[in-house]
Amino acid sequence: MFRTRNGWLSGRSAMRGLLVAGMMFAVRAGADDCAARLARVKAVADGLCTVTNVATMPKRGGVVRVDFVLKAEPGSDIRCRVEMAPPERWDGRLWGIGNSGTAGKVPSLERFVGEDSAAVTTDLGTWSVTDCGTRDTNIWPKAVSRDYSWRATHLMTVYGKRFVEAYYGKAPDKSYFCGGSCGGRQAFSEAVRFPADYDGIISYLPAHNTMANNMTKWNLWRQTHGADGQLLFSTEEMRIVADAAIEFRKTKDPAPYAGRFLADGRTTGEEVDAILALAAKRAPSLAQGDKIARLKAIYTPSYFEGECLALNYAPSSYLGKRMGSRMMAGLRVWMKERGLPPEFGPHVTWERMRAFAHDAAPEGNANGTDLSAFFARGGKMIVTTGWEDQTVSPYPIVEHYERICAQQGGLERTMESCRLFCMPGGAHGGGKGRAFTGGPGQGENVRQAMVAWREKGVAPDKLDIKTYHDGVIPLATYPGLFVRESSGGWRRVETPRTKPQLADFLFVCDPHPDAPKASRP
Repeated sequence: MFRTRNGWLSGRSAMRGLLVAGMMFAVRAGADDCAARLARVKAVADGLCTVTNVATMPKRGGVVRVDFVLKAEPGSDIRCRVEMAPPERWDGRLWGIGNSGTAGKVPSLERFVGEDSAAVTTDLGTWSVTDCGTRDTNIWPKAVSRDYSWRATHLMTVYGKRFVEAYYGKAPDKSYFCGGSCGGRQAFSEAVRFPADYDGIISYLPAHNTMANNMTKWNLWRQTHGADGQLLFSTEEMRIVADAAIEFRKTKDPAPYAGRFLADGRTTGEEVDAILALAAKRAPSLAQGDKIARLKAIYTPSYFEGECLALNYAPSSYLGKRMGSRMMAGLRVWMKERGLPPEFGPHVTWERMRAFAHDAAPEGNANGTDLSAFFARGGKMIVTTGWEDQTVSPYPIVEHYERICAQQGGLERTMESCRLFCMPGGAHGGGKGRAFTGGPGQGENVRQAMVAWREKGVAPDKLDIKTYHDGVIPLATYPGLFVRESSGGWRRVETPRTKPQLADFLFVCDPHPDAPKASRP
């Protein structure tokens, strides 16, 4: 028995009372602790960073969301978001998440922030010039171009880490970045320009070869339109060409690729001739005028005065939806900013495009080949490309990887820190690959592979992707391919290495774009 102010209580009742009191104390203490954490989060704000919203989301298990704005210079207006799981469940990691296209909207983090994660992302500072991601035709001020090209991703990372440390009371144990297309360009920009920001980086279908991509897109427009700007090819004709590539390689490709999608998207000029001849049989309209010559110029490298300025597209890529003006909108803006006519008439020549690329490459590119600083601190990279990519040609991605290998001293040494995976039948978002559309870098299995590599030293020898019709197909590290044997098992075979062809200036990437010109290395 226990005596209280109101009388005597049994031992059981007393214990129950003490338990309730303890729980109430714990709740109050927890509330006080949460309030203190949120107060520390708000205190991160400074002259560059403004916190616009802090909210706890009960429907997502208590995840805390912080919206903030960064203004790096007059005209800079970078919108960012960090989301953090409850402290008792946090795994100690921060994920940076990339955007897409010309950005302009803050991506959702819901599928990246589960019960144990923290993640940060940004609209890349382009919301005002893209009407929140809905328009690609406005001229970009210099401050916005700098934010988009390299600054926004770095600053979001710096402040994302500050918010994480304020909320959890400790900095992230490891930080990772995951992004595709534009996000893949962000990934490479971080590795090249800010190697201390992340410990591991996943870059899928990266648009980091900005000038090479622009050359390829411009050439596609040039070959598919007449001097009057009228479209010369139908979407059905372009589909027939892509199907002809699959049919042509049907007897040459191994299982399970033969007749479904190309095992390897690289083709010779002679193979392109045969594919186009087969397509012309299926669609006689392709044999009219100079259509075959124009198509060959889309599927083989473009040279001007001895320099390779574009590697162009794989014949199996369906380009029907990539011939229109929307595909060219961003490039038109870039050209207009630099005094070039944006209407792509016959007066825009390879000579003028080369000069444009020379001027825009240092800041616009994110394809520097010297990743030694990132690798030296233990950084790891997983890169993927798709052989049917209709938006970002796979060829410059493979060539860039070969150039990294040359800079690092060979393929074997490069694979200690960076691995490339090429996807048969893989296309870009907004299209329809025969096997797969998108990633697969955004998949949970790839993020787990990155964590295992960086934290446990288990390098990924394959990535499994789920295809539309053939179940799971393993992707081999470049240069390789998994083929299916009659027994149903998989066997790796080596594929040819790519020999660099593109002009060197297309790989110029200023590692210090904010430094005065005289102080740059």
